Formats: sequence, structure tokens, C-alpha cells
Amino acid sequence: MNKVLKYTITILLIALAVTGFILFEVVHIELVKDEDANPLLGRAIYYLAIGGLFIWLQFILGNAPYMSIKSLTGRAALWCLPCLLVIIANFPFSAIAKGDVTITRPDLIYLYVIYVIGIALVEEIVFRGVLLFLLLDVFKKSKLKHFFSILISSGVFSLFHLTNLFANMDIGSVLLQMIYTFLVGAMLAIVTIKTKNIWMAVIIHAAFDFGGLLTVTIASGDPWDTVFWILTISCGILCAGHMIYSLIKLERNHVS
Repeated sequence: MNKVLKYTITILLIALAVTGFILFEVVHIELVKDEDANPLLGRAIYYLAIGGLFIWLQFILGNAPYMSIKSLTGRAALWCLPCLLVIIANFPFSAIAKGDVTITRPDLIYLYVIYVIGIALVEEIVFRGVLLFLLLDVFKKSKLKHFFSILISSGVFSLFHLTNLFANMDIGSVLLQMIYTFLVGAMLAIVTIKTKNIWMAVIIHAAFDFGGLLTVTIASGDPWDTVFWILTISCGILCAGHMIYSLIKLERNHVS
């Protein structure tokens, strides 16, 4: 691909991403009359535009071996199965069954799916694809290369969610979100390192958000009942054990 075409595509993608940010995050332009569908549609377009830009930038810079689907294996997918416990625990099955959570806009599920995929794509490319691999290179001579890289990238990912204070979230909710995003970020970082690409992390992240963002988009109610917390704690402990064991093995193999 010649340089002129590369620069042209890059400029167009940057312009699209900036335009999307202005229209959907600043101006809040109305694309449809539906008050529930409009923000979902706008954010879905915006996140996909940003995701497309980031993928393209990694491609032209030659820094995206972790984005190769060919590196995904059945064995790697099986290794990720304990992560499904966290995904299952984050979905409010019990609250929906009891009527504490109601899906108010089932007609928007398709748009909601695109929205959570867009979020996962952007955040995984930035925090796991770029930042994590940069840190792995920085700490390549350290005996705790993976530990420090995961700790810092997950910490930055957690701090990033402080921006939700500007979305009128109360400080208590934001602090709670920062705690679980740090833990989820660490899990996704290990998944990325273990599978050697970001696509399993994108899938897991999107599936996790699918359950977690329901009541702020297409549903209403309180998802945090007793069953939710029991599942979250028990599944979290099991998955954490799997991740810690895998991290220890990664460090041992790195040192040896």
C-alpha cells in the first residue's frame, strides 16, 4: 500500500472519529426521535469509529501481531473458560426472574450488542493491546515482568473510569466501579498475554458489559440482589485462583 493511500485513509478515519466525538459526545445530535435509541445509536457509531481508527493505526505501524485471529487456538479458548463464570455472575438472572429488573426496551437489544462490542473493542485495543504490550517491553528484563505490566495497565484502566464523575455518577458508585474494573482489567490482561491476542479479551469484555450495563440502557431496576453477590464472590474467587496460578506460571517461564 503506497504512502498517499495510507495517509488518506488515516486522515479520513481520524476525521470520522473526531466528528463522531463532537456529534455524539458533545453536541448529542438527534439521529432518531426515540430517546432511548438515540444515545445508544450515537455511542455505537462513535465507539466503532474510534475502534476502526485504532485498528488501522496498529496495522500501518506494524505493531499488531496480537490482533491476528490465526493465533487463536482451541486450547487458548478452553483456558479462558473460567472467565465465563465472571460473565455469568455479572448477568442479573435472579433479579430478572424475580421482576426486580425489567427489560424495558427488548427491541433495542441488537443496538445494545453493537454498543457493548464497540466499548470492548476500543478499551481492549488501548489498555491491553497498546498499553499492556508497551509495559511488557518496558519490564522485559524484570523477574516480575508480567506482574508489573498487569498491575500498572489495570491501574490505569481503573483510573480511567474516574471520568464517569463527569457523567453525574456519585463518588461511591465510581469508586466501586474502579475496584471491579481493576480486577476485570487484570483478568483481561492475563487473557491477552496467555492467548497472545486481544480478541478473546474483546469477547469476554463485551459479554461482561452486556450484563453489567443493562440497567443503564435498555432495562431498569436493581440487579444487585443476594444471589448476584453470592455468584459474584464465589465465581470471582474461582476465576482469581485460575488467573493467579497462570500468572505464577508465566513469571516462572519468563525467568527460566
